[in-house]
Amino acid sequence: MNPRADRRGFLSNLFNGVLGGSLILSASGVAVKAAPSSGDDRQDPIPGSATGTWVKADAAADMVFLSGAAALDLYHHHPHQPRDEILPDDITAQTHMTLRNLDEVLRIAGLSWNHVLHALIYVRAMADYPAILTVLRRYFGDWHPALSAIEIRRLSAPNSLLEIELMAIAPPSHPAAKADPKRNGKMNDIDVIHTRPALADSMIFAPGIRIDAGTDMIFLSGITAAPLNQDEPLSPLPDDFDAQVRMATQNIDQILTGIGADKSRIIRIVSFYTEDFSGREMGRYLEGWRPCSSAIGVNALPMKGRKSCSI
Repeated sequence: MNPRADRRGFLSNLFNGVLGGSLILSASGVAVKAAPSSGDDRQDPIPGSATGTWVKADAAADMVFLSGAAALDLYHHHPHQPRDEILPDDITAQTHMTLRNLDEVLRIAGLSWNHVLHALIYVRAMADYPAILTVLRRYFGDWHPALSAIEIRRLSAPNSLLEIELMAIAPPSHPAAKADPKRNGKMNDIDVIHTRPALADSMIFAPGIRIDAGTDMIFLSGITAAPLNQDEPLSPLPDDFDAQVRMATQNIDQILTGIGADKSRIIRIVSFYTEDFSGREMGRYLEGWRPCSSAIGVNALPMKGRKSCSI
């Protein structure tokens, strides 16, 4: 089914007062070593909860990162166009639409909701969290991933009520972890997941990226426009968002050079911002490389200035 047509039909039913049913997936035939349903590898979940206390990934499993998804169509315009932001104002409906976007990426990657290790939910109003959990249960079924939820100020689409990031695994026995014959039996250590390849060039981020189990991962603290060297005097920061993004990416380049990497090895970017967000400067910095991405509006960051960003 065409995802855009499916979304249009879903919206049409919503505005006619009928909520479309969610997809419920079965775990039958899925070999998941990440977190057994019982035993010492995971604490028992809270009865009726959509989350587990903790999960453990098999060291031989590939990691799969999914960009933060909201209720907008997965392949929307950047900058957003008004028609992209036509969304219902109901949290249940937006949660279903968000999870359908994530399901599209999981299915193309050959995975199911039972391969999800961790879900991170950015929500505009924490009072909506119980309704979000109710929808999550319909997708995860008896599976209980680790889950975090954070109340934030805004999202890149002003009328979005939530955004969800996922981290999943592709077990070594799963088809998604097998080598592509076109690569002479070898797998790339980083594979981009696009569900609609014809639209890939229109995006400024990747819907998903798979990391080979043998690849080291390096996590950077939040990087701002402030100098990395604490001995340098902190000059007043420019009151311009794009200028601060350029300064922050210069700091990122300095770190990448120090560890012998370049920007094409960036897997996931989360941008926190206090004013209007623009992806233009980040797009210029990445020079065609499209990592997984989320952009989150917050009330404050640990730096002075009316406008600030942390990457």
